[in-house]
Amino acid sequence: MTKKIILSIFLLMTGYFFYSPLIISLSDIEDPKPINFKPDQIFKLKDIPELKSSQNMVAYIILTPEDRKNVSPTIPNWKVLKSDNTALIHDLLECDFNYNNADVSTIQSKIFIYSNNTLVFESEISLDQNDLGLQNRLTGWATPVDHNRLLTIISQFDRYKLPVLILK
Repeated sequence: MTKKIILSIFLLMTGYFFYSPLIISLSDIEDPKPINFKPDQIFKLKDIPELKSSQNMVAYIILTPEDRKNVSPTIPNWKVLKSDNTALIHDLLECDFNYNNADVSTIQSKIFIYSNNTLVFESEISLDQNDLGLQNRLTGWATPVDHNRLLTIISQFDRYKLPVLILK
């Protein structure tokens, strides 16, 4: 009887983690080289030095439950989204963003971009249809010039299907 209970609990926990993966963050990104953006300057993510010559890229977006409530309806409603599609990540790096010379402190969802299994970019990301943008130490609060383009790109990310995601 005890074995059946333990097995049932194990199966329930495993099923839960397939739906909502456990995220273990071991990532430690070096401080990015400073870029002196001017207010209202337009930039692309590929303009960031760490992203210029990246290869074998993988991007993860981790959405918090609070952010998933307000996420744009075009974005898949999963805890972790992933893309290793080179063309899609290239499109993401080509998106134009507007440097606003401001900071937003309430964003908890994150995007991680890896190149050759090394973390090269980390940022908070807001996918709220009314408040779309990135927040990090390098760019501060940056909003996409074309909201629909960014949403279209991210809507093509796939659901991360494993029970554990280790970010290293």
